[in-house]
Amino acid sequence: VLSALEAMTVDVVAFGGMALLIGLGLVTPQEGISGFSNSATITVMAMFILSSGLYRTGAIDLLTERVLRLAGRSETRQLLLIVLTVGPISAFLNNTAAVAILIPFAVKLAREHQRSPSKFLMPLSFASQLAGVITLIGTSTNILASAQAQELGLAPFGMFEFSLLGGIVFVAGVAYLLTVGRRLLPERAVPEEITERFDLKPYLSEVIVPEGSPFVGQTLASLALPRDIDLEVLEIIRDGRHLRAPLVGRPLAAGDSLIVRINAQELAKLEKLEGRALQADSGREIAVGGEDTALAEVIVAPGSLLAGATLREVDFRNRYGATVLAMTKHGQVVARRLPDTVLAVGDALLIKAPTGVLRSMKSDPNFILTDDMRQESHRTHKIPVALGIVAGVVGLAAFGIQPILVSALEGCVLMVLTGCLRVRELHQSIRWDVIFLLAGIIPLGIAMDANHTGAAKLIADAVVGLSQGWPGPLVLGAFYFVTMILTGLISNNATVVLMVPIAAGVAANLGLDPRAFIIAVMFAASTSFYTPVGYQTNAMVMGPGGYKFFDFTRVGAPLNVIVMAVTILAIAWLWGL
Repeated sequence: VLSALEAMTVDVVAFGGMALLIGLGLVTPQEGISGFSNSATITVMAMFILSSGLYRTGAIDLLTERVLRLAGRSETRQLLLIVLTVGPISAFLNNTAAVAILIPFAVKLAREHQRSPSKFLMPLSFASQLAGVITLIGTSTNILASAQAQELGLAPFGMFEFSLLGGIVFVAGVAYLLTVGRRLLPERAVPEEITERFDLKPYLSEVIVPEGSPFVGQTLASLALPRDIDLEVLEIIRDGRHLRAPLVGRPLAAGDSLIVRINAQELAKLEKLEGRALQADSGREIAVGGEDTALAEVIVAPGSLLAGATLREVDFRNRYGATVLAMTKHGQVVARRLPDTVLAVGDALLIKAPTGVLRSMKSDPNFILTDDMRQESHRTHKIPVALGIVAGVVGLAAFGIQPILVSALEGCVLMVLTGCLRVRELHQSIRWDVIFLLAGIIPLGIAMDANHTGAAKLIADAVVGLSQGWPGPLVLGAFYFVTMILTGLISNNATVVLMVPIAAGVAANLGLDPRAFIIAVMFAASTSFYTPVGYQTNAMVMGPGGYKFFDFTRVGAPLNVIVMAVTILAIAWLWGL
């Protein structure tokens, strides 16, 4: 319930749950913290590091550039190349990382051919999810489900054990996206001017500090403004020069021009302040930034330190050397109290910064730049080494020579030793929100076990009683449907922990293959299309695509139904239900 209501972030909910389970004695302290040493948690952490190694060498960027050069002018062909590019990357790397890398390329391709990015970005997100279920390492959900199967006494899943099923689902999903889905996609007109996309002009004004103003000599931090005036100073222009950050401690001088964010009603109140402390200057076009600065759109990335915080709390302007001019949240422009708005994954920020700062932000894991800004620090000469390491990790696990946990850890060490990845970058690459989510939610699965509370068995017995006489595929479909709905409301990883032990128990009671039921739960949790909050890649594309909430329902709900039908029928055929 806490997750669905978004009362707090899902990793905090999971971690709080872990503490509560230990405090109530439902698990021992050792069991409560066992999520930190669970094979799923460590394997997922290792996959983040391996993905970062490929990114830092520029291997994915190079592949993407070369493939998209073949796009031609046909929209269908361009869309096909986008989904076929993200597919192989998402099958072997974390799919959120794949989408983050490909967003700028998809946006650039759309603009070069005078198309709306909305025609490409939602299919990009959906295709990454479809491909994530092709291999064991395509998404953290698969790795977690495999670890849970092992804890239930079943053998862990092999690297390509469900690849045939995943391939069938991917083909069916791509066929929908290229035909019916393409026609359902909205045509969002995206203005060329980035300030127009954020509807900035109604909230941007220039005010002057006149001679005799009581604000002369005061700093921005000490200005005493009425509470009902929501004003933020973006720039100070003095004698034609744009003063650099930090601005908050600079005393104001008579004649200073201030570029401020404020709406028309509050601007009128501002001019009526006692002593004409500030007065509007409407005599010229407002220009933000100087010759050495540029505007850019950035997305709050999954795992970003900004998620759950405000711009004021993170001291954004001083920490990053950039000014946030505007923000969109769930596709809507945030016009008031911007510094105090809590940020979330997928929020789009319009920032002004020196070009050097923007280049460094491209390599910062907290952000996704939607503009195709060149990354100068790629170690392209290390691309063969990085690809060889990842191929070795997959090969050793696929042929059963080593468990994926062992080969992935070895690959992480090799990435650093060979110079593909620096130690500082290794630390930055780990999605700590996912790690804490896994570590916190795994004890819940332990507590549901028959040797502890027996909650999973209780629910499984109730389900078996309700489904007496149902054919196996129908029971399987019911589990898929419930998992699909839950994933749209809470984290996919949390959903898997809740549903896997129940599904395995029901399958055992009905004399059916529990692995088939676990795979159904895994696929349902890893493919959520009908809401923008059901999967993080959906939230990531919402801002740059200009989507509204129900755009995902219109395009994604039919895809969810198609994938559910194909998955159930294919499992019934492949596993003989």
